[in-house]
Amino acid sequence: NCTDVKMYSLDTYYDENLPPNTTINYLSMDVEGFDSEVLLGGYQTVLYRTHYLEFEYNWMGPWKTQLLSTLITELENLFGFACYWAGGKGNIWRITECFLGYYDIHFWSNIACVNRRIDEARYIA
Repeated sequence: NCTDVKMYSLDTYYDENLPPNTTINYLSMDVEGFDSEVLLGGYQTVLYRTHYLEFEYNWMGPWKTQLLSTLITELENLFGFACYWAGGKGNIWRITECFLGYYDIHFWSNIACVNRRIDEARYIA
């Protein structure tokens, strides 16, 4: 049996389910290659109110033809996020304003971003 599931953009979900002006402390997603699309569905409200976000970069879904550098630039310029490559053994490497071309190579990784425009989060960015 199949069940219909309602789809929302991040902004629509926020508007329909959270009180106005709610802060989002932590937003994490794993949507099998659709991370960029889901994130940009929060461009009107959600990303401005998010302190920290985490997503995956890989070779699946739309990531096949998209570059990480494009999303990192948009997250920085439009929303003020500083993003980091989350590595093993607790290491992170800043990729915002430090992007190297080989970061666009499609393999599995986690990206962690901190919103520098939010006072409470700025000190860790």
